[in-house]
Amino acid sequence: MPDNFTTIYLLRHGETVNTLDGPLRYNGHFDVDITAKARAQMVQRGQELSCLNISTVYASDLKRCRIGGEIIADKIGCPLILSNNLREMKMGDWEGLTLAEVRERFPEQVEKKFADFINYRIPGSETVQEVEQRIYPEFDEISDRHRGESIVIVAHGGVNLLLISRLLGLPSDTIFSLDQSFGCINQILIGDDFKKIVMINSSGLH
Repeated sequence: MPDNFTTIYLLRHGETVNTLDGPLRYNGHFDVDITAKARAQMVQRGQELSCLNISTVYASDLKRCRIGGEIIADKIGCPLILSNNLREMKMGDWEGLTLAEVRERFPEQVEKKFADFINYRIPGSETVQEVEQRIYPEFDEISDRHRGESIVIVAHGGVNLLLISRLLGLPSDTIFSLDQSFGCINQILIGDDFKKIVMINSSGLH
């Protein structure tokens, strides 16, 4: 393996306050807070990562990622850089709603979106391709900038799944076959001419 590569610890944000009733929600750009449990989980992540000579923490600027990024960067003692390009897919009419609520309010949108996940635009939302056009260059620029270093990125479930699918050479709709639990860690190695996923959806560093 080449020596000059970037080690990326890609995390999903912690549990959000509007999922305590059980169902996941299409939060998108809805700027929801995280729970006390999630904050404690981010403290644990920071403690685990503090042993790994991390140079920089990056995070989506939405609160659920930013708070985790702040906690982890503080534990490590390194800079935090926020990026709006790492935001979750904007979900328009569906933001803040569960799937059951979306089905009740927008049944035609649900039918069209699930029939053409990649291209259909929920009113007020982004398409998958538009999300890819902002997150892929951002991820590539970050990984290029930190060759020979280890970094952390705190992002969102949908963003992480698109990035992982791309690294695996899989189509974007593969994300439905993968999982990203709240607070999970993925470990990725990026070199000039190679990419390797070491760990996916882990509950911690072992």
